[in-house]
Amino acid sequence: MADTKKRKIDISSLKSYTKHVWTEDYFSETIDEKYGVYVYNIDEWRMMCYAGLIAIYTKKDNLKPLVNSAITWIWYDTEKTYDYAPLSDCLIFRKPAYKEKSSKPDFPFILLKPTEQLFGFLEWNFTSIYYGFEEIEKGKLVVKEIYPKDLNNLSVPKRTSEIIDLDTIVWFDIKNLDKALEIYHRETK
Repeated sequence: MADTKKRKIDISSLKSYTKHVWTEDYFSETIDEKYGVYVYNIDEWRMMCYAGLIAIYTKKDNLKPLVNSAITWIWYDTEKTYDYAPLSDCLIFRKPAYKEKSSKPDFPFILLKPTEQLFGFLEWNFTSIYYGFEEIEKGKLVVKEIYPKDLNNLSVPKRTSEIIDLDTIVWFDIKNLDKALEIYHRETK
């Protein structure tokens, strides 16, 4: 079970919660302990590729998640499931988003601003699983390599050290998080 000693997680309040026999839920806190991130229903959706649903908590004594989706899956990695930009109050996850005949890259980052109740996307291809972000100032991130050896084995241009301006992201109301995939592929607004 996830280490939730610092937070009380009421799994009965989670959308679509199912206890899997062979996977455990994952819990971590942001470096400033502002948010608790709970990933559950973790499942292998492709060989050696895992994804799960998320619940984001704020106050330690709050049993109800600030953000929770029954449909929008995020990439789960035992080493690096998300990045956090505390000055920008932004959590950054990878979002499996393959859709046949779509012009959009298949593995964007989904950015969540829990307090502002917003989410947005950073278009990216399958290489998103090898990258992460470091916040350099409020509203600005720099792309960093998480798995440089793997990136070196690919024949694609690197995006290392690219600057991401969060003010250029199109933000959506978090109440539409369950429609994130359709919004990303511009099937709905």
